[in-house]
Amino acid sequence: MINPLKLAILCTVMGLTACGGSSSSSPTNSPAATTPTNTSTGSTTTTTPAPANTVTYELTFTRTWERSNFPTNYPSGTHFSPVIGLTHNEQGRIFQRETSASAGIASMAETGSKTLLRNEISDIQNLGNSSYLIDEAGISGSSKSVSMTFEASQSFPYLSVVSMVAPSPDWFIGIDSLLLFNDNQWVDEQTIQLKVYDAGSDSGATFSAADSPTDPQATITLLSSERTDTDFTNGVHFTSGENIGFIKITLMQ
Repeated sequence: MINPLKLAILCTVMGLTACGGSSSSSPTNSPAATTPTNTSTGSTTTTTPAPANTVTYELTFTRTWERSNFPTNYPSGTHFSPVIGLTHNEQGRIFQRETSASAGIASMAETGSKTLLRNEISDIQNLGNSSYLIDEAGISGSSKSVSMTFEASQSFPYLSVVSMVAPSPDWFIGIDSLLLFNDNQWVDEQTIQLKVYDAGSDSGATFSAADSPTDPQATITLLSSERTDTDFTNGVHFTSGENIGFIKITLMQ
């Protein structure tokens, strides 16, 4: 005969076993916690470096002006005067077609002297419109080219340079405000075919003409003349379209 007290205790133990929750040490089937992952393509995003604020260029000026390709009244002692110019902003240009040449440009075009033009460039710099003066050698004697370096910045991204065509009344070659920084990047390399300008300060018609000051002074134009005077029209050879020279600029790394 079962003791009533033992029977009650036994039922109580069995009831707790059947209804009790799992203990802390019981294994579970719950998924492990996960760390969020990038579900994108997984490619690494790269940032393009910002363009340099200041850069250095090499400029090479090469002549193609020879008796063989420009024979009409080709003079003796041909050369190009020392190169002068600057890097500048939109307000810093030193010459422009259809405007009167400054005293410095006229002096450079007539004699090859850089003195007055250098002073004018100094004034441009003092006004905050230029940061770098280009003051280098020209192409003399039998030399075919000359090279130089210059600096440009994002604040002064334009290049202007000039050199006298010598001998001549008032003729010169030049680059007027070439933009080197555009669309947030620097020009890597560029070649500019040079045309001959007439400064409008002397009326001589041939390379070796005597001085004949133009009064009143005319504006700067591309050189054109009678066929018996020179081989030029609109700054180039009148039949072949050949240029008197070219300038190549290259960004230095």
